[in-house]
Amino acid sequence: MKRKNITYTILLIPLLLSACGPSNNGQAEPTSGPDLALTITAQAALLDSLTQTALAPTVTPESTATAALSPTPEFTATPGRVTVMVRANTNCRSGPGPDYGIKSALIVGQTAEVVGKNTTAGYWIINTPNGAGTCWLWGEHAIIFGDPTALHEVAAPPTATPLAALGPIIDHVAVRFDASSGSLIAYLDVYYYDNEGDANLADFQLVSTSLDVSGKIKDISITPNANQRKGSVVTGQWNCGAKQYSVAIGVTLHDAAGHASNTVAVNFSCNKN
Repeated sequence: MKRKNITYTILLIPLLLSACGPSNNGQAEPTSGPDLALTITAQAALLDSLTQTALAPTVTPESTATAALSPTPEFTATPGRVTVMVRANTNCRSGPGPDYGIKSALIVGQTAEVVGKNTTAGYWIINTPNGAGTCWLWGEHAIIFGDPTALHEVAAPPTATPLAALGPIIDHVAVRFDASSGSLIAYLDVYYYDNEGDANLADFQLVSTSLDVSGKIKDISITPNANQRKGSVVTGQWNCGAKQYSVAIGVTLHDAAGHASNTVAVNFSCNKN
């Protein structure tokens, strides 16, 4: 009885193990050999790779500095301030127009502050570029920044009269000779005019002689009068003596205000055959 039970138990163990194990359609699952060894090795390498990747420190890339580009400068108008630029280099004068002297100039790309205007003449009054005071800029090439409506109108200053226009002006000098007194005299007739009628002196200066002579020529006083405005004549004289030689004389007129005329050179010969 005991032997039979033992036999049944031995036979039953394989059946139970077979029932509990997975079905592989009759093929035995390998438990050793090269295939399993390769699988285990590959899995170990993959696990090691994943572990190394997970443990590797994260490197934050350094920022690369980008060179900043300088913006192109642009002119920005200041609120409440009027300024001007020009499209072409423009003279800046002491008044509106070519009758006034040039004080400075505004060149392309340069700016200046506008402090006044003359709408009738089309000029802007600006602070003198590279100088003191103000000057007048023609508006033909001007570009205005700001509101110019509040700028005050400026009257044109009087034109400066050139010094030459104030002084006497010599038109020409004529030389004539007279020997009626027994000695040859050279008379110098100076034709001139003076717009102010106050010419008062004819200045005769001996420049040179071709021979050494002792003669000299005297200055002539002039009485101011209104006829000078239309034209007048003042005469100087040179005593030639008996020698033959050449003479050069300079003539300048002066007026009561201290203005001088142009100087005229006169050349003549004494006792020329």
